[in-house]
Amino acid sequence: MNARLITIAKCGFWWMFWIWTGLITLVAGVGLWMQYQHLVFNDSTCEPVGLYQLRSSPYPLHNGELVEVEIPGPAHHAAVAEGLKYHWFPPGQPWIKEIAAVPGQTVTLARSGVRVEGHTLPNSRVDRWTPGHHHRIVHYSFGTYHLKHGQVWLYAPGNYAFDSSYYGPVPESHILQRAVPWWTIPGSQFWLRKGD
Repeated sequence: MNARLITIAKCGFWWMFWIWTGLITLVAGVGLWMQYQHLVFNDSTCEPVGLYQLRSSPYPLHNGELVEVEIPGPAHHAAVAEGLKYHWFPPGQPWIKEIAAVPGQTVTLARSGVRVEGHTLPNSRVDRWTPGHHHRIVHYSFGTYHLKHGQVWLYAPGNYAFDSSYYGPVPESHILQRAVPWWTIPGSQFWLRKGD
């Protein structure tokens, strides 16, 4: 009886070993394939959830283009410091955002939303609270801003999107690459429901 249990245990061990080896190999293979294809996974609902392909230099910058952007420094942006403190996003992970305005353009930020050159951006109302009213959200000062040389205004259409409405314009040097949706879940940027 004991010998039979030992044999079963050995067989179970080898089955588990080969299953785990196969899973690790599969994950590593997918990771290498994504790297080769220049794909990144966006799990934030600022933009639709899914895979985005990164395509070299984003310059010259244009309104409406999706880009991969480096997180602004928390030392200069209270909203970014708050987001890192409450783990709303991981430190150091680039974001996928849309360029809403480039140098020379005028942006007006109000509680009701963002206007660029007189046109209101969809779903850009500035939120006061996180989902469930757990934390009050710091936002950029309301007002009108004329973007200077080297500044861009970032926008994301999703519910509770974290964009320049909260941390203001960012330096063009923070734009890393152009991003193109490769496979995304339509409407996933609205999965988080808006509160009152």
